[in-house]
Amino acid sequence: MSQEKIDRIDLQFEHFQKALARLQEALAEPESSFIRDSIIKRFEVTFEMAWKTMFRYLTNKGERMASKAWDVIPVAFESLLITDAGLWDKMRNFRNDTSHEYNELRAIELAAYIRSHAEPAFKAFQSEMLKRI
Repeated sequence: MSQEKIDRIDLQFEHFQKALARLQEALAEPESSFIRDSIIKRFEVTFEMAWKTMFRYLTNKGERMASKAWDVIPVAFESLLITDAGLWDKMRNFRNDTSHEYNELRAIELAAYIRSHAEPAFKAFQSEMLKRI
């Protein structure tokens, strides 16, 4: 793998790690409607940076797939970058839902899901990537 490709992977992973840190900042705050909205927005960004990191890493390893999250997630699962493709697919669906409408009850549900499922999944992905790069 060329140094340029390694540098791009490192940069994309750095973007993911910064997004995750920002999400964790919001999760550490007492929940209010403002903080909930911040959690959701930061989740969206973190998810984007995660699957783009997966895509860049996997394509540099020779995998072929479209540059769409729904194509990358199964390959990331097969490559053991993530351990639960269904969870990541649900996160993708949540990310899509949040960008199309706002419903306060749904926002409460999503913030709880991010706390209990998404953040641990992001941290596990981060840990796996740290082993590989």
